Amino acid sequence: MRTAALLFAVAALAAAQSTPVAIRGGTILPISGAPIPNGTIILRDGKIAAVGSGIPIPAGAEVVDATGKFVMPGLVDAATSLGFAATDLNEPGNSFTPELRAIEAFNPFGTFGAGKPGPIRIKESLSGGITTMYIAPADAAVIGGQGAVVKTAGENLAGLIVREPASIDMALGEPPKKAAASKQRDPATRMAQVAMLRQMLVKAQEYDRNHTANPSAPRDLGMEALVKLLKRELPARLQANSAIDIRSALSVAQEFGFDLIIDGGASAYEHREALAGRKVPVILAQVSHQYLSNDEIPDRSDYPPVDETTAAKLHAAGVKIAIASFSRAFGTLAPAGSSKWLLLDAAIAAGYGLTEAQVLEAVTLSPAQILGVSARVGSLEPGKDADVIVLDGPPLSMKTWVQRVYVGGVLVHQR
Repeated sequence: MRTAALLFAVAALAAAQSTPVAIRGGTILPISGAPIPNGTIILRDGKIAAVGSGIPIPAGAEVVDATGKFVMPGLVDAATSLGFAATDLNEPGNSFTPELRAIEAFNPFGTFGAGKPGPIRIKESLSGGITTMYIAPADAAVIGGQGAVVKTAGENLAGLIVREPASIDMALGEPPKKAAASKQRDPATRMAQVAMLRQMLVKAQEYDRNHTANPSAPRDLGMEALVKLLKRELPARLQANSAIDIRSALSVAQEFGFDLIIDGGASAYEHREALAGRKVPVILAQVSHQYLSNDEIPDRSDYPPVDETTAAKLHAAGVKIAIASFSRAFGTLAPAGSSKWLLLDAAIAAGYGLTEAQVLEAVTLSPAQILGVSARVGSLEPGKDADVIVLDGPPLSMKTWVQRVYVGGVLVHQR
């Protein structure tokens, strides 16, 4: 294994990709189009220069023989808290913190916690083929803060950022209730969660009106963030698993007119017509443990059993879906998901109604579209970032390993 030696290859990434790379002979899965047997893809200056069959190889290019292998875009993990210390996932004393920015606590290069290496490192995401991920606060607050889209390899933090801020993260249901109870703070009930969320949004409307009339009025960073939400400059990523909480999320989004993305969505199939009609996408947790990936254990009567067909039901109804890991960075205290196994876990959905092509789209192009970064990542098309993975077998096979990972045209992982 040469992962450690290649991870965050600073010297290589510090300069733009200088030598073209030609990956040829494999089956190319562009995601945005039909598979290309015996295809060639050219990576140059950090971008995809060409992809197809019979593509001429530039003079001086590094040639990678992918015969018998599969080539596809790097995976997009649409929900993680990797790169955070356990104590940095939410502000413990407050259930409403829209001003917080996840990027301020993100630490992909150093150590996590009290000077000790974190048990889950970004390199593990690379070994699973993850090249882009969404990082966010956790679910212990009704409004946790602002998330960001980042790459999993780069020279420095600025080089990792794809979109920041990317959305405002919220949560309804058991996790923020449990956190509030443990800290003896509000909200203690679902009624209070929704009422206090609505009150915050009303205050943001008033703040916007006041600042429009008086631009020199004192600033409030939390209100500024919520004004961006109300003006549809940022969407809300709202974690909701029970049908009750999804119903509330849809109601509040309709009342205040903001763009909504449902995270978790274990019971989203019960609202699939409404979700499809209002074009609300759903980012599902890993199929094998839909609730545990969101700190929600189905020990209540209003939580139905895990339904592995949820992804297929939503897709059939016309709801845009993505499958994400919801990984956390602090070992045994974390939910069971790991982004390293995102592709394999997503493959379970192929046994419950999704086609293989739909599964692959759910971990590449669909999450990129939901995150607003599909102009750069999510499919193999000329002009997009040269984020490419090479697998030694069919992508959804348990026997398949990710052999090569390129981020910006630079080889950052090799098995």
